[in-house]
Amino acid sequence: MVVKVGILGSGFAAEFHMQSYAEIPNAKVVAVASRSRAVEFAGRWGIGKYYTGDDFIEKLCSDKEVDVVDIILPNFLHLKAVQLCAENRKNIIIEKPLGRNLTEAKEMLNAVNRYGVLHAYAENQVFIPQIDRVMNMVRNGAIGKVFWVRSREAHFGPHSPWFWDKDLSGGGSLLDMGCHSIEVTRKLINGKASEVLGWGDLLVHRDKTKAEDNSIVLVKYNGGELGQAENSWAAHGGLDLRYEIYGSEGAIFVDVTRETGIRVFTTAPEERVGYVVEKAEVARGWLYPIWREFELYGYLYELRHFIDSFERGELPRENFNDGVEVNRIIDAAYRSFKSKRWEPLSD
Repeated sequence: MVVKVGILGSGFAAEFHMQSYAEIPNAKVVAVASRSRAVEFAGRWGIGKYYTGDDFIEKLCSDKEVDVVDIILPNFLHLKAVQLCAENRKNIIIEKPLGRNLTEAKEMLNAVNRYGVLHAYAENQVFIPQIDRVMNMVRNGAIGKVFWVRSREAHFGPHSPWFWDKDLSGGGSLLDMGCHSIEVTRKLINGKASEVLGWGDLLVHRDKTKAEDNSIVLVKYNGGELGQAENSWAAHGGLDLRYEIYGSEGAIFVDVTRETGIRVFTTAPEERVGYVVEKAEVARGWLYPIWREFELYGYLYELRHFIDSFERGELPRENFNDGVEVNRIIDAAYRSFKSKRWEPLSD
């Protein structure tokens, strides 16, 4: 059986998704839809159908050939897209974060449950090969009881204008990147979060946004464990993604973007160097190119798992229930930004 996929969106992340689908034999992308760039995207990737215009979401969601809709849209369109997909009985993959806030996330979970469609929350970092290996080691007790997970994701700001608009995105560096580290940490600790302490401020990009461009969040779990997420839209040097996992009998360190196995020093013109890595600011000096980014970042493995799950008629292991919990924690962190104290998680 081949699962027929329709893609909503044609931006940066859609490229990683298409590179992945090209290596998943039981998936076929049959349509793409976006407000204005679907024609070029479809031509470049050899996709048979495309939809454009103000009603591009409605058009793709009602396409009878499509089995699964992969939503790779700006955050403010997630709720509408999910509701239309569910109403049309389409199984759904959605890029992170699930919602701009917990209210939206819960509405989306209610929609997929109401119409009985399968749903996948595309948290790619859970599927990063190194992270997957670490999770297996932690489950097997390789470092004893995990009591502290510290994560950092940083770069000098997002690539699309809508990210900077707090009304459209729902938040700044915390929502954009903290959703990754919060979910990976939640799975490593394998517990229930109880309260959150957060700090966030606008330190650098005052000319671009009203959202926080730097944030630190501490998440306390019922077993006494601590998750620590540091995120920045103001750190030079390209994408920096690291995890430190501390246990009663050891520790594990993961550096996804610096210890890539490739180091380059160049003074050649940037046009001769070409693409280096996501969020690279320059292509001169010391560079750390990443081999097969779509694989190293976990996109290939998450989408392969989602397609296999849908083919079997099963709910993927990363789904809207997980996305709701991430939004629940982030909402508490934003409340803590204002109250300057530990905030409990809301229902």
